[in-house]
Amino acid sequence: MLTRLVKALRFAYLGGLAILIGWIASSEWEVVQTLIRDARPGLILASFASGFGLILIGAWFWTASLRLLGSGQGHPRLLAKTTLATSRALLARYVPGSVWFAVGRVGLLRNVGLPVRQLGATALLEMATSLTVVLISGLAVLGLSGGLPGGALWMLFVALALIVITSPGGGWRLVTWYAARRGYTFTLDWKGYLRLILINLVFWGWSAFTFLLYLRAFPSADLFRTLLVIGGFLLTWGIGFLAPFAPQGIGVFEISMATVLQAEGLTGTAVVLGGYRLVLLARDILVTPVAELIATRSALRGFGPPETPPEPEDHDDIVPGRPGTLR
Repeated sequence: MLTRLVKALRFAYLGGLAILIGWIASSEWEVVQTLIRDARPGLILASFASGFGLILIGAWFWTASLRLLGSGQGHPRLLAKTTLATSRALLARYVPGSVWFAVGRVGLLRNVGLPVRQLGATALLEMATSLTVVLISGLAVLGLSGGLPGGALWMLFVALALIVITSPGGGWRLVTWYAARRGYTFTLDWKGYLRLILINLVFWGWSAFTFLLYLRAFPSADLFRTLLVIGGFLLTWGIGFLAPFAPQGIGVFEISMATVLQAEGLTGTAVVLGGYRLVLLARDILVTPVAELIATRSALRGFGPPETPPEPEDHDDIVPGRPGTLR
């Protein structure tokens, strides 16, 4: 019943969002044209190029986590494998729900021989630590910028709860206990956990920088302070992640970010913010088929000529009356 309700909400939300985008495109087309005409293409291209770095940092997290959990040994070129799987799974980001990108990587890496338990644990760690990092760092940066929105305290409690759940001194003990009961072990100490947090800080710092490059391409956004933009991006992207009915928080992020920026021209700001998704989409559309081609070529190189079954050396071993049957 709950699953059906969530699906219905997703379809209703996406349908309403499509209508809203169509209305903006038709009624505010002159505003859109002005924004595009005045944009600085060099900064948009720089943001597009910077987006490729996010793929590598995301693969770095998976590589580090798998090694910390004890499944990296015996798998040469692990970073290359996680990078390829990340690239192939990019379009899963656009499926409603926030888990399909991680689920896609689990499936692809399982097919190359990595253990599914460690892959599942890595996916959970990535989502939990990512949400922790964006909420805490977003609140911290917005606090420094003086633009912290009211009623944001609940987000801090969510982030702290995630730390308790995923940290080695908290909920991870339950994970290791359950794993031991099933006959396998997960090894994650505080040093390893903090390393994963650090990688996520690098990822989201790079992501905020990529978004800042994009936003500075539009003169209408020049008045927004840098700290406000970075903090708002981190916090509102995390809020969008918490909306399971919105793929990648589409719509939720734009409205929340425009609210944090306190933009006067809400429509124009929403158009600018929504354009960032087109930059990421262009990257994903370019990377995914290239990654699929690389995976296909690698798989074909892995196949040798079919083996020919050996002929029986001594035909006297054939049982009389039963052709082709050996004793």
